Order: sequence, then structure tokens, then C-alpha cells
Amino acid sequence: MGHSVNGRNLCGIIGGWLVVKGIINLIVGFSFGNIITLLISAALAYLLISGKPFMNYVTAVIVAAGVIAHIFTNIKNGYVLYIIEAIIDVVCVIQLLVNKDIKEHFGQN
Repeated sequence: MGHSVNGRNLCGIIGGWLVVKGIINLIVGFSFGNIITLLISAALAYLLISGKPFMNYVTAVIVAAGVIAHIFTNIKNGYVLYIIEAIIDVVCVIQLLVNKDIKEHFGQN
């Protein structure tokens, strides 16, 4: 059971990051799209923490798609804040896909 608790805690950290990132992006560039992104991030955070089946994979795909969609523009324009954000996102994606505690939290032994 301890690993599952660790997995839930890690999912809480990742979900919290998604929400904080959404808030920061909303502050940096207020738009309807950023409001939608924040709402989706909050929903993903809830689903991660609650351990809904396969949400670790769904969340990983969504976050990875966001990184891929924006990384080249961010590197080309030298947006350091967004490059750091992408690095943190990649770490989150890797954890969601391979961390044994997170997998146990989702019942994927």
C-alpha cells in the first residue's frame, strides 16, 4: 500500500504543477485558450489524484503533445521560461509513464 500512497502523492505534485503552470500561463498571456487549458489542467489533476484508470497515460500524452507543439518556437525565440516549463513537463511525462509507484496508484502492477 505504501507505493500506492507514494504514487498518489506524486500524482498530486504533477497535478499541482499542471494547475500552477496553467495559472502562470494565464497571467503571462490572458486568453480564452489559456482559461480552457487551466480548466483541463484542473480536471487532469483531479483525475490523476483520484486514480482513474489509465489517466496517467492520457495525461502523459496530452502534456507531451503540448511540449511538442511549442518547443521549437520556444527554442527559436529563446523563451527561457517556456523552455524550463517544457523540461519540467518532460520529467512529469516520464514519471507518469514509468514510475512504479504511479503505476501502482492506477492499479497497473
